[in-house]
Amino acid sequence: MEPVVVVRYSEIGLKGKNRGYFEKKLIDNIRKIVKPPEVNKRYGRIIIRLKGMSFEEIKERLRYVFGIHSFSYAYATSHDLDEIKEAVKELLTLSLKDEKTFKVQTKRSYKQFPLTSHELSAYIGAFVLEKFKNLKVDVHNPEITVGIELKEKEAFIFVGKERLYGGFPVGVSGKAILLLSGGIDSPVAGWYMLKRGLKIETLSFLSPPFTSEKSAKKVLDLASILAKYSPEPIKANIVSFTEVQQYIKKNAPDKYSLILQRRSMMRIANKLSRKRHAKALITGENIAQVASQTLSNLASIEDASNVPVLRPLIGFEKIDIVEKAKEIGTYEISILPYIDSCVAFAPKNPATNSSVEILRDLESGLKELHDLEEKAYREIKSYTLGRDL
Repeated sequence: MEPVVVVRYSEIGLKGKNRGYFEKKLIDNIRKIVKPPEVNKRYGRIIIRLKGMSFEEIKERLRYVFGIHSFSYAYATSHDLDEIKEAVKELLTLSLKDEKTFKVQTKRSYKQFPLTSHELSAYIGAFVLEKFKNLKVDVHNPEITVGIELKEKEAFIFVGKERLYGGFPVGVSGKAILLLSGGIDSPVAGWYMLKRGLKIETLSFLSPPFTSEKSAKKVLDLASILAKYSPEPIKANIVSFTEVQQYIKKNAPDKYSLILQRRSMMRIANKLSRKRHAKALITGENIAQVASQTLSNLASIEDASNVPVLRPLIGFEKIDIVEKAKEIGTYEISILPYIDSCVAFAPKNPATNSSVEILRDLESGLKELHDLEEKAYREIKSYTLGRDL
């Protein structure tokens, strides 16, 4: 018997001719994030060979790998029935707490095995009843399930499954720029897009001296949390946005100043996306949550972008965003009292119903705006953030 971890995926299994590409990417990401001694593919499963590495260490790292639906601590055995029984006995001894009911579930992809799936489940079930007197069979709603998967070269025996986030392996869906503020929403938006297989860079706008060095550390710390879910280091970019904001504040109607600032952010983000070969922008915007996020204002902001703007949180309840932020570890950083550029220059009475035509007309009168945007873009500071596990 050899201790292993059986890894399962879900959506990847729905892929057609390019399924192999997704599987290979998932295995590559497991190698980079989990760093197991050995990992290989076995007929729709990914098998991690422990070879001295602790299961707890692998378990902790696996939760940062998107594309995994579930996993189980398991034993790899031969097709010998006595070895299979011994593996079942050891795993139940390790796993049982107060459970009273069980079932055995067998999947037999190796059809040359002498027993059918049903026959093997019944045989092992009888063995469990003999060895564990406190257990009873319940095939409909068991408290614990013994899994047996018979493959061509070996069998995998496990008890129960641990769920993970699913999604797609990071890197299979292209690349996007995350507009990362210091708030609660945008880190969660970035997390969801990593889950859908996007590689990301972050872009943050700060307003020194109105925002402090602690504001910069805050967005870098948030980006570092997201970097844990990426097989490659994440590049975090910070724009000094003060001159652009001061110019807009001085030369445009105050109620439109925030929307004009957001449009400037979009243009700067577009410049970065072209340089980094990113195909989209990501924001944490949520419909009607704040004044700048009415439907008309969102349309006015997106008009300044030449690439798609992805808003994964657009219909979320705030409480759900907060719960996810707490789960992934960004919440406590996001609530630190260090403001970002939007707060520093927020208007007293922002417009809630802007139009693209009005904003374009206003921008045509802001003769220095594009030069200031270009200056801000050229002075971007970039940081490379690796995974710290």
